[in-house]
Amino acid sequence: MAMSCTSVQADTATIVIVRHGEKPAQGLGQLTCKGLNRSLALAPLLLSRYGNPVAIYAPNPALLKTDKGIRYAYVRPLATIEPLAIRAGLPVNIEWGMTDIDPLAAQLLAAPAGTQVVAWEHHLGELLARRLLTRLGGNPDEVPPWEDRDFDSIFVIRISASRAGRQVRFSHDREGLDDVPETCSEGPRDAHP
Repeated sequence: MAMSCTSVQADTATIVIVRHGEKPAQGLGQLTCKGLNRSLALAPLLLSRYGNPVAIYAPNPALLKTDKGIRYAYVRPLATIEPLAIRAGLPVNIEWGMTDIDPLAAQLLAAPAGTQVVAWEHHLGELLARRLLTRLGGNPDEVPPWEDRDFDSIFVIRISASRAGRQVRFSHDREGLDDVPETCSEGPRDAHP
């Protein structure tokens, strides 16, 4: 069913869910150089595809996580989405811990129209997409499993309101950033003494 662009734009909410960038083999909450390069390339890509966000979310890194017996701050999602926040001139909402999917979903659904971007852990990002679709009357089975090796997926939920009622659409997009460099930039040459 086609709707005019002007009415959809005014009454559409878009929730964009991305996974953090690539991580080191030992984890420990950090990104690799490739993950950093992905985060830098992701910001302009998200802006061009989905427009300026009204809100950006990542898990609270102060809530420590444990991998292989080592406790650490889980900063990967925040580090991944920070370049977007800088470009958009917005804060990153880190109110919830990594496993706090239900309160995050409630916040996303209570927000006004516009684009909201969520950077999260991939299995919990998949769960978030399923929960949102369930609450919105959509089909959670449309959400594919988020594979461990997949850093390139984007899960998008669009909610459109019209006189005919609410429409919910899920799409599985791709960043197309798997080929970003695996090495870190040396930075500006004149920054070194």
